[in-house]
Amino acid sequence: MGMPADPEQTATIVISRAVRVGHEEAFSAWVDRLDRLAAGASGYRAAIRLGQTAGFQHLLFRFDDRTAADAWRCSEPMAALSAEADRFSTALLQLDTGNVVAFELPSDASASKWKRFVTTWLAIFPILLIVSSLVRLPLKDAPLPLQLIPSSLLLTATLQWIVLPRLQRYTRFWVLQNSAGRLQT
Repeated sequence: MGMPADPEQTATIVISRAVRVGHEEAFSAWVDRLDRLAAGASGYRAAIRLGQTAGFQHLLFRFDDRTAADAWRCSEPMAALSAEADRFSTALLQLDTGNVVAFELPSDASASKWKRFVTTWLAIFPILLIVSSLVRLPLKDAPLPLQLIPSSLLLTATLQWIVLPRLQRYTRFWVLQNSAGRLQT
């Protein structure tokens, strides 16, 4: 074995993926194959998997240098695995060299505002119709502010604990995609 690589030249690849609901097992099996592919690559040092909330995963791979990282990243087996994962997840791949690296990770905060608006409105509108109709029946003669108190409480509670957690999980794959179909930061 030769001299160890200069730590200032090591390369780190971060692959972030938002996994579609219902494809968690396929993703886990895919990560196992990806780890095996990386471990067999020249210059491979280590891998770390960081799970984030509800379908976000960040995979870190460390290589001796940029050349080794690029060779693995651009290999045909890696391209095939990436294409497979693209069927059930959206990705962002980042690469940096050096002993100290920094990456901007995708998160729900980076979601497209117009996509978030459309999905939220589509989920809320039917609930608003139902809640408003139910509250108006017994309170039809009450002033509007009094009608809005129970409506707003029911709608806010439903939104906070039922709708938004599910909506974010089921739409994350789409709302975090940029125009190229990749995760945005």
